[in-house]
Amino acid sequence: MKSRTEAALVKLQQGDQDGLTALYEVTSRAVFAFTLSVIADYQLAEDIMQETYIRVYQSIDSYRKGTNGLNWILTIAKNIALTMLERRQREERIDFDAQHERAGASVEVPNFENPTIDLAKKILPEDEQQILFLYAIGEYKHREIAELLGLPLGTVTWKYQIAIKKMREHLKKGGQSDE
Repeated sequence: MKSRTEAALVKLQQGDQDGLTALYEVTSRAVFAFTLSVIADYQLAEDIMQETYIRVYQSIDSYRKGTNGLNWILTIAKNIALTMLERRQREERIDFDAQHERAGASVEVPNFENPTIDLAKKILPEDEQQILFLYAIGEYKHREIAELLGLPLGTVTWKYQIAIKKMREHLKKGGQSDE
């Protein structure tokens, strides 16, 4: 995966537009799973993932050949995600349902909440969330996650097992918070 990512980045750097397509095919699952671990909002994670590839394209000249390309991309994704979170916190929350009721209309808004993702965000530290999401959502193998995050395979496997254990224990306790 690392060599395919590098080849796609170099291709894109050389002006070949097919490099972006190849890069997306190789890295999109990782970028989405990583972004979802930061944001915990499926739709926003999709938006951030798309914005990430736009930024990669715009700043491809700053990529240094021979470095970890996926880490470079994930850094861009994380920066976009954090900026979006910050922007969201500054925006005033608007209750669209209340506005529609006042206007005499009712709109069904689909619920995209995922209790498993919410629980993971609540009880797991960020590194365990990333590993869990890359494995469960991104469908990466532990070996691939180790390569993506630059961690030893044993560390990834151990942190994944710890994360699963924490989730199970929390659910066995009836989902009650330790706080």
